[in-house]
Amino acid sequence: MKRTLLIAACSLFLTGTQAFAADQQKWSKSVENTVSKWEELNLQAPTAVDNAGNTYATGAFTQPIVIGSTVLDPIANSAYLAKYDANGNALWAVGLRGAATITAITTDEQNNVYVAGTLADAVEVGSTDGKAQTVNGKAGEVENQVSSFIAAYSAEGALKATKVIWPEANAEIASSGLYFPQEGFPYIKINHIEANNGKLYASAMYTGDVTIDNVQWKGIYMNIFDFMYDDLISAGIFSLDASALDNAESVAQVGVKTQLGGDQMGVESINFTTESNSVYLCFAAQGTLTFTYPNGSEDITLAFDNTNGMVEHAFITAAIQDGKATTKIFHADSHSNGASYNNIGKMQIADNTLYIGGTFHQMMPFDNKLTHVGGCDLFVTALDKNSLEVQWTAQSSLDEGNGDTQHFNENFTSMAVNNGEVSLYGYVIQDQNSEKTITQSLAYTCSNGTATNNDVPLLVTGAATNGTTKALLSANITDFSTTLAAYTVSGGDGINGVKTLSAQRVGNTFYFAEPNDIAVYDLQGRMLKQANHATSVSIDDLNQGIYILSSGKNTLKVQKTSF
Repeated sequence: MKRTLLIAACSLFLTGTQAFAADQQKWSKSVENTVSKWEELNLQAPTAVDNAGNTYATGAFTQPIVIGSTVLDPIANSAYLAKYDANGNALWAVGLRGAATITAITTDEQNNVYVAGTLADAVEVGSTDGKAQTVNGKAGEVENQVSSFIAAYSAEGALKATKVIWPEANAEIASSGLYFPQEGFPYIKINHIEANNGKLYASAMYTGDVTIDNVQWKGIYMNIFDFMYDDLISAGIFSLDASALDNAESVAQVGVKTQLGGDQMGVESINFTTESNSVYLCFAAQGTLTFTYPNGSEDITLAFDNTNGMVEHAFITAAIQDGKATTKIFHADSHSNGASYNNIGKMQIADNTLYIGGTFHQMMPFDNKLTHVGGCDLFVTALDKNSLEVQWTAQSSLDEGNGDTQHFNENFTSMAVNNGEVSLYGYVIQDQNSEKTITQSLAYTCSNGTATNNDVPLLVTGAATNGTTKALLSANITDFSTTLAAYTVSGGDGINGVKTLSAQRVGNTFYFAEPNDIAVYDLQGRMLKQANHATSVSIDDLNQGIYILSSGKNTLKVQKTSF
């Protein structure tokens, strides 16, 4: 009976993807029969769009798949990365063969591509030049993906560098005779990466001791009545030199203040985004915490009533620049539900607005007038990036279980921002009698505090935009395929709906109000010149023609003329 209900629910999902009515689809490509059951799919598989309009698909595969002219054979539940040009032609594909899951992707100004994720033991990281590398996770861990990896690829798909990070239980704790870790503990899970100014930034949730080059994050443990020790969850953001994935630096770290305390507290989620030399982050947490950054640290104390089990779950935002942090805490009323539904799923800056998307449970910290409906709600919040003050918050307000708040909840997958409008994606999962069922896909358009349900019957795992092209990656849980679709972005104030880069033109020189990292492309997507932290850029030395100026987030279409 359960199987029948699952198939009936899955029949609502389409094999292809579609955007909202205002966006025009340019092409779509599918990878068929990737796995043998929907539970093996990566339902939060990320996608990306680079400055030249190339798009990237990721996913899981447990049986042979074909992408363009490439055939990939799996080892265990493997992952793949594929690149498509602006017309939807498959340029290359590589496999990460072994127990691996890609959880994050980004590109840089040179259209190098970086992926991060989790792995168990040995994984063969593919390369288009035939120089694959085998990387190894934590020794002895062959089933649980407790380690994290990062892989850097050139624009042509050649593997440039890899990095593997794994946790270790604190030696003193492990030898105490009181440490009985849960299955899959300790672990480190990278959930987001971004390339900026020659650095690759990554955020991660972790337990145990984590060492990244010279960076050391210590694990925090709870003392349960002097009977046993248990792991508490911490979080952090670190950076690497993007070229070789080395020279790690700790950007931020947050965890419970008291080692071997008696309260089950910790960090629930973390995410970030970057702009110029600033890192903007947000984390959901509970308890008394210590937030550490390069030039300082601060304690954060949230409400907790041990007698009645009433705990505050707050959202904390911060902007870090030159090693200093500006922090703002968004409080909410305490409650006794220990389930962790507070998730910071994605952050993105557009103009002067910082957008944050995810899920929340009980009172919304960003707007205390809002309360979740059902098990939990998807949300989007828009903050002023300078003051971190809330401009508006929108929620799904969906009763996903028709009154059954115990067995249904909403899961965030991705969001994309264009011209002040946020596309928000997720799905509803039913967890009952030890069996999980996906019952509904979720897609909302959010702006000015309103979320409009688009009722799109597809499960979007990843969304991304470069200002001119929007990519949606979806998973089909009936035929186990994945589909990448590209759209011409609607709205904006530039040519053909481009969200424009603001510049003043004098002859063939373009001046910017504040410093930008600028790359100049021809219409074939080839980068012709680059200027970092520039207040102006000239195309006077280029041949007559049409060019694209890109800051990585906004673009400007220009024509070289003779004045």
